[in-house]
Amino acid sequence: MFRFLPVLLYCLGINSAKMTNPFFRSDYTYEPSQESFYKIHFETKSWLEARALCEAEGTSLVMPESKPEIEYLVKIMNDNLPENVIAAYIGIHDMFSEGIFVTLTGRDVPIAHNYWAPGEPTNSNNTEHCVHILRSGKYNDIVCSNRYPFICKKTLESLTANPRCATSDLAYFPNYNTSSCYKLHLTPKTWTDAFATCHAEQSYLAIVNSADEAQFFKEQLADHPPASLHGDFFKDGIYLGFHDLFSEGSHVTILGTPLSQTGFAQWSPGQPDNAGQNENCGHMYRSGLLNDINCSSYKLIFFCERDI
Repeated sequence: MFRFLPVLLYCLGINSAKMTNPFFRSDYTYEPSQESFYKIHFETKSWLEARALCEAEGTSLVMPESKPEIEYLVKIMNDNLPENVIAAYIGIHDMFSEGIFVTLTGRDVPIAHNYWAPGEPTNSNNTEHCVHILRSGKYNDIVCSNRYPFICKKTLESLTANPRCATSDLAYFPNYNTSSCYKLHLTPKTWTDAFATCHAEQSYLAIVNSADEAQFFKEQLADHPPASLHGDFFKDGIYLGFHDLFSEGSHVTILGTPLSQTGFAQWSPGQPDNAGQNENCGHMYRSGLLNDINCSSYKLIFFCERDI
């Protein structure tokens, strides 16, 4: 019961900006003065990777809206980043047209604005189309592929609550027969990217623990027949959270449990076969039976799972 308490407290006060401790995610900090949640990512990413990871966490790469917010971002950086790290990415760019800087939501960021560092933006070598914020609180344009820490933001106003699944993500739905909640991702990804997507959502790539759960996935897939899925990708089944990356033929889940001990290990006939000597990731056909598959050659739809 206690794991639901933060979200339930939020639900009771979802319309109150005066809540003393609203909840979004355990890895985000609420700042009352900005009525928003923030997280600084220490692992450096390119600007595009940073934008995508914030989005996967249900947030946005921060787009500063005021001088007080800029001051708060500087505080975040000074409190958390090593002294030799000079900046963090923010959600501003001029990718659409050189010199026209906009936020991820399309708001103009005039070049003449005093938020820019002296002499910036320069578009050095015609390659600087993304923006980071310096420790001085000033903006600087930078090559988008350069790697920096970054800050994600979620406003209180945009917050939703899904207390049944202990998340703000409304796309998760419970299956009380399995004591889990699930989210079906219809945008196909490689196994590695599917794993990362679920991890960003504080969930995990789904694991089958019983014949009933396998049947559940089979029925869910029947509701999304191949003809309903757009794009050219492998549509017979889903990625699952097991692999034999550590030792060929020794299949374990991403939580470390041997597949033979999960409660479901029914392979499709002739599987696993490690075709081409490079099939090391888990897959389930629409038949509900398991298969080993190349981790990066195929893009599949997948489920993320979280316990309830």
